[in-house]
Amino acid sequence: MAGERVALIGLGAIGSIYAGHLIGKVGRLRVFDVMTERVGAAVVQGAEAAASVRAAAETSDIVLLALSTPEAVEAALLGADGVLAGAAAGAVVVDLSTIDPASCRRFHAAAKMHGVAYLEAPVSGGEPGGAGTEGARAANISFMIGGEAEALERARPVMAHLGKRFFHLGPAGAGATVKLISNLMAGLHNLVATEAFVLAAAAGIKPETLLEVFDGTDAKSFWLTDYFAPRLRRRDFAPGFSVDLQYKDHRLAGELAQELKVPLPLNALAVQLYQMMRAQGLGGCDLVEAVRFFGELAAADVYAPRARATGD
Repeated sequence: MAGERVALIGLGAIGSIYAGHLIGKVGRLRVFDVMTERVGAAVVQGAEAAASVRAAAETSDIVLLALSTPEAVEAALLGADGVLAGAAAGAVVVDLSTIDPASCRRFHAAAKMHGVAYLEAPVSGGEPGGAGTEGARAANISFMIGGEAEALERARPVMAHLGKRFFHLGPAGAGATVKLISNLMAGLHNLVATEAFVLAAAAGIKPETLLEVFDGTDAKSFWLTDYFAPRLRRRDFAPGFSVDLQYKDHRLAGELAQELKVPLPLNALAVQLYQMMRAQGLGGCDLVEAVRFFGELAAADVYAPRARATGD
């Protein structure tokens, strides 16, 4: 598959990392992003710039989408100058974006009408040291895949440059469903950790004390050890995974729950809490920013715990 012609649409925080993994490992990589400076950075590394999404797809065997919202994917895939306007019959679209299952099913049907295969393959980290963008950099992400097995086998060698674990979960929509459930849990883990560390700060307990104790208690989790703790220690609040994206995924999970008539009260609360952060201009920050935001509301700084109260 070293001769595969690949297009990559979307060069954001994750897409730009994907480009770096693919350059020199596939026959040709053409890239497009609405932000020309991102394209320029990929070209410096060895990618070819495309003038449009359609131009990127016209001469590509595999088209990867790394976009942030269902609306962005729809525009890139179904637009007049989009992927399906240019892709040849037999091409495979691999949508690495996290979007809703209903959109995935719609995009799958539209692609099929053009003789193009559509796989949704949203991603997540999973190995030690592999959460968030770190997982993308280490190329150890997991793919949650919906669509035809034949299309997956065609695209797998290219996808293998980006990640290690492949879960083919069923027809179109299945991968997106599991990814939304995964991100629902991650977003709640983040809020639980935030509450715990803010409460500790108010009680005069240092974060390192909690981390040391929790390493041997039921409070330990992958989110705590591999995402929350390293960023807390580094005071690193640059995404990562942004508040905006976490809010979007909770919102989409809530819409799926409404469709399936499943109550998700904790998810509904998460939507409002992340929306509070967005309302204060923190949407572009990493979601671990919650520990500072809610710390300010409680007048409890995790980096400067209150003096412990003394009593009789």
